[in-house]
Amino acid sequence: MIKKLLTYKNLCLVSGITVILKVIYIIIIQENISGIEDFTIAKNIVKYHQFSEFINLGGTAFKLPIYPYFLSFFIWLLGAKGLVGVAIFQAILSFFLPILIFQILKTFSQDNIGILAGFLFLLSPAYFLYSASIEATNIFILILLIWLLLYFKVWFGNQLEIKWTIIFGAITAILFLTQVIIVPLAVIMMLGLLIFKKLNFQKFSILVFTALLLYSPWVIRNYYVFNQIVLSKTPAWQNIYYGFTPNGQLLDDLKLIPMARDHYIYQMRDEIDELNMEKIYKNEVAKATQWKPHYFIKKALSNAFCLYYVPPKYFSDDSLVLLLGRKIYVVLVNLISLISLAFLYKKSKPLFWFSLLFFANFTFPYVVGHAANMRFKLDFEWYQLILIAFFLVEISDKYYKQKSAF
Repeated sequence: MIKKLLTYKNLCLVSGITVILKVIYIIIIQENISGIEDFTIAKNIVKYHQFSEFINLGGTAFKLPIYPYFLSFFIWLLGAKGLVGVAIFQAILSFFLPILIFQILKTFSQDNIGILAGFLFLLSPAYFLYSASIEATNIFILILLIWLLLYFKVWFGNQLEIKWTIIFGAITAILFLTQVIIVPLAVIMMLGLLIFKKLNFQKFSILVFTALLLYSPWVIRNYYVFNQIVLSKTPAWQNIYYGFTPNGQLLDDLKLIPMARDHYIYQMRDEIDELNMEKIYKNEVAKATQWKPHYFIKKALSNAFCLYYVPPKYFSDDSLVLLLGRKIYVVLVNLISLISLAFLYKKSKPLFWFSLLFFANFTFPYVVGHAANMRFKLDFEWYQLILIAFFLVEISDKYYKQKSAF
């Protein structure tokens, strides 16, 4: 009965219904939609035609450009209702996410896993609510899934036409200009296309050239603004510093930056440019830690725990919504993902090692910096749902085989 309901047609239908429910939630129930840095930059793009967080300090590279420009379109079009428009549009875009997950698994000839993973995505409380958040994750996952779909079509022998190679290169540039965290993994995967001869050298060169060509205006612009090369974003030491603050750290003995000091430094941001702020953050980390390794090792473990559980600010919140909708949910997701990885090791070692690489890519930056935002895990939690779907299909297949044997 359940198998008959798990069809591609029903996946599309339920995804559509979910979008409608999201829009109703945004319009009727959501009390406040607000943004932070991305929103501030977007407002300045519209008002001053400048990619800047603080106009008095000039241009910024505190955030990558795709999401602020995405926001600026709705602010320009809808004014005060811009963020509501963004949330509704993000809800509409979310229709395609389970569909893309299915299409990716279809390239592996794993239609059943793809369908189930799509439904699991639609059942996720966090992904349901997150459309109303003004965070780049909402478009990053969509762009990443499109990129992965094209990538695996190439990997499984569908040599791209030149025009699709150019499109793939363009999507790569957009992906890299949305979230920097994906760059190491994507570069390794792209090199794999050449090493394992999935793309010939000519098409690989076109792919890389297109990506570099479309990415380069950001680097050129940053050099013009800062008079030095900034390949991606400026925050680095800020993220490490924040992991030692009361708001960014779970463990009391790692809250090395006092609240008052953190507030004072935060107030500097609208007076001191971000490159000089990076020097301040580095100096604060040096004074607080004396570069003693045990602080960084313990912080890495604490951050990893918070990344795969809940951020520090939610740790003591035992409200029913958070307890059921996130804490218990995420523990189950993590547990079944680990079991699934054990199954995957026996079934397909290449996919097992790819999965470890995938998680390492999304874990390492937050282990080094901080894990104070829930969106960090949502960037990759959808992949865990694929692993869970794999596990459930494996168990189901074994059950039906044993049943038919009798």
